Amino acid sequence: MKKIIIAVSAILLIAACKNKNQEAAKPHIESMAEIFPKPKVEIKTVGIYLYDGYSALDALGPYSVFTRLMGSHVFFIAKHKGIVEDGAGLKVQVDTTIDEVKHLDILLIPGGLAQTYQETKDEALLNWIRSIDSTSKYTTSVCTGAWILGATGLLKDKEATTHWYGKKILANDFGAKIQDKRYTHTGKYWTAAGVSAGIDMSLALLNEIAGEKYTRAAMLDLEYDPQPPFKGGNENTADKNMVEGMRALYDGGMETALHPEKAFKEMKFDNKKDFVCGMPISAGIADTVHYNGKVYGFCSTGCKDEFKKNPSAYVSK
Repeated sequence: MKKIIIAVSAILLIAACKNKNQEAAKPHIESMAEIFPKPKVEIKTVGIYLYDGYSALDALGPYSVFTRLMGSHVFFIAKHKGIVEDGAGLKVQVDTTIDEVKHLDILLIPGGLAQTYQETKDEALLNWIRSIDSTSKYTTSVCTGAWILGATGLLKDKEATTHWYGKKILANDFGAKIQDKRYTHTGKYWTAAGVSAGIDMSLALLNEIAGEKYTRAAMLDLEYDPQPPFKGGNENTADKNMVEGMRALYDGGMETALHPEKAFKEMKFDNKKDFVCGMPISAGIADTVHYNGKVYGFCSTGCKDEFKKNPSAYVSK
């Protein structure tokens, strides 16, 4: 009987060792907690400000990154609810207005071209950005969105970057210290170079918030492994003739924004004063509205937007 017990024990011991060796041979599959560890910085809200004429990838690239941040609400914000169109006509439904948002952990401002520059003249918008910045954990921009952020004064004397075309305006108009980098950050202020650089900046910010492992997992989820067919995506590596040709195209697109008085010089308007602020039209026109067969001039995009909320109320005064 004793021999039988010893034999059975030996068989069980061998089987146990075999199972242990098989388990050891299996690769370790990481749990969700291991792949996505708890972030070092708690981020509950990420707001991306949209306006007509913005560049889609400026907003949607970071949106795709930040939506990987578990437990965070990532959403779009505009001056008014409804459809916002990017510069190429992509329509996005926005359900939250700037008046409804009092706090964000992360604010992101995308860029564009002429309409982006016009946004820098909207004091109501700039005041909202300043208010959000007063309690935000991070205030960020992509591409020429840095113009809007710079117009608030928040980038003055700070290192920043933007699209290669927009660097001169960011420095001269808004006092930023231009850096030839893919992205920059000074304290809580992060800025990205042109368009696609917003993805890199967002990943770098994700790394600060949640760490390398979390960021690598997000990159794998997005399969972010860029391999462009050519080198030449910035003014220092692209063909010089091509750079100057593109610069001339951008200059043409910016002419109205930089010199609105020229664009509207020959136009006749049906109002002598800006309906909203009361400024004489003769002092300068920045934007117009066609309403009931008439053309009205406005000193700023902000006044135009305010008028469009209830045009009949202003016209009937």
